[in-house]
Amino acid sequence: MNSSLRALIVEDLEFWQDILCEGLTDAGYWVRVASSYVEALEALAQNEFDLVVIDPVLDDTNRRNRDGLRVLQYILDDRSGLCVIVVTSSDPVRIGHEVRQMSPDVPVLKKDEWDDDRFLAVVRDLLAGKER
Repeated sequence: MNSSLRALIVEDLEFWQDILCEGLTDAGYWVRVASSYVEALEALAQNEFDLVVIDPVLDDTNRRNRDGLRVLQYILDDRSGLCVIVVTSSDPVRIGHEVRQMSPDVPVLKKDEWDDDRFLAVVRDLLAGKER
């Protein structure tokens, strides 16, 4: 991967922002972080991205929050060619089901089973599929 690839991380928790940023920057990505629905839409309006990594719950105090899924829906409606990965620790079975209903092609990774190498392999596979 090289620095011409651009990624947006949509994540409210700084700890996870750091983990995701480090993995992607080490892989050669230019990375921007958005911690809310509004910031994510602003970033998408201002920049072109190859990849968006989304936490579906963007309010750690409200587990019913689905602002990240709203970002995903916006991408599916308006940026259908964009590669997306959902990363969650909030009820991953339910979130996975909601994401599959929105788009069966969006991978869902569980934070409690996190593996940097697996994450980067999913990123590579997604982008390779986009190039075909």
